[in-house]
Amino acid sequence: MSAPRAGRLGALAIGFAVLFVGTGVNFAFGILFKPILRELGVNRSTLALAATASLLVNAAGQPAFGVLVDRFGPRRVILTSMALMTAGTALVSRVDGPWEFIALYGVVVAVGYTGCGILPVSVHVSRWFPAERGFVTAVAACGFSLGHLAFTQVAARSAVVVGWRQTYVLMASVLAIALVVFAFTLRDAPVAARGAPPGEAVRRRGPSRGIPAGAQSLDRRAALATPAFWAMTLGLMGCGFTDFLMTTHLAPHATDLGMTPAVAANAVSLWAAANVLGILAAGTVATRIGTRAALVLTYGLRAAALFYLPLIREPLQLYLFAGLFGATFFTTAPLSSTLVGQLFGPVHHGAIFGAANLFHHSAGALGSYAGGLVFDLTGSYRPIFLLAALVVVGSACVTSLARRRGSTAEQSRARSTETHR
Repeated sequence: MSAPRAGRLGALAIGFAVLFVGTGVNFAFGILFKPILRELGVNRSTLALAATASLLVNAAGQPAFGVLVDRFGPRRVILTSMALMTAGTALVSRVDGPWEFIALYGVVVAVGYTGCGILPVSVHVSRWFPAERGFVTAVAACGFSLGHLAFTQVAARSAVVVGWRQTYVLMASVLAIALVVFAFTLRDAPVAARGAPPGEAVRRRGPSRGIPAGAQSLDRRAALATPAFWAMTLGLMGCGFTDFLMTTHLAPHATDLGMTPAVAANAVSLWAAANVLGILAAGTVATRIGTRAALVLTYGLRAAALFYLPLIREPLQLYLFAGLFGATFFTTAPLSSTLVGQLFGPVHHGAIFGAANLFHHSAGALGSYAGGLVFDLTGSYRPIFLLAALVVVGSACVTSLARRRGSTAEQSRARSTETHR
């Protein structure tokens, strides 16, 4: 028996809201990068270490948080983590030097954000909507993009009026209010709402595209032994490298070209708005051509955007890039989460997706730091942008190989059986 529709829709709305607030606050760092840089008096690679540390902590925490979510449920993990993120964000406003900033933003806030990010939220909504996990994960993930959009504008304007320190105080207050609301409204899915495992559903309904007939759930160790896991994960590493290269350095690059901070903020907001459309479109495309193929297509579009980036000189060109890249930015997360469920089943979804995210975020840490280092060494972002484009071409190629062993033959036999019934 499924949960009441109102309860399920409420759970989806809360998942959206968690990502809206948490992601918005966390990603405000990119738009505040130059004001912090000027006040703390460091070079770009040093300040970029804050984002690098954040991503490494996030990466290392993914498998652990995946296990915690599977064991204790998303609610406890999300609320505890958001409380830590709130405290860390408030303390960021009081730092005296770069290393304090790196420790607070890069470690304390990062641990909190890891526990209220896409991993627990994707598991949360998947458990409430077991038969529609791809679509509802995409809808919840729009909170990531819209939070990025809204808080970019808030942070840009607040930094001009009251400075970056008071901006972090404001964002900590928003987190605290959200935490109280979520404490009363966030609920784990009842067992009855979670439905049958996909393998059983496939046997009852027949196979859907991309899901092997009779597929069984694998645990994390078994999943890591499969070529499919590593093909998907290597693709995600290219995704992470470019995600956080852009998140940290696109706004500074825009102002380096002589554009105003307002133009840079508008580009980041356009990127976030385009991501909403990209996520929803990718969910539709995935139902037609399969999740793996949708991921490959997403990486192809991202590579084209990154090859275009070094040619940009004017605001309209920057906005075009932001729209193209934004359509792919967080689109890979719900697609990859869905692909994990299809390839390995639902029982250890959190732990397996967490393991993949460990590599995604580790590569993201490298991308964030590499952007600052290359700029400090060469005075330009052009070399790292061209490298990023080539990396994403590689992501598209390896992701095309992410198939569960024997799945193609099994699907062909299953479709043949369905045709002759």
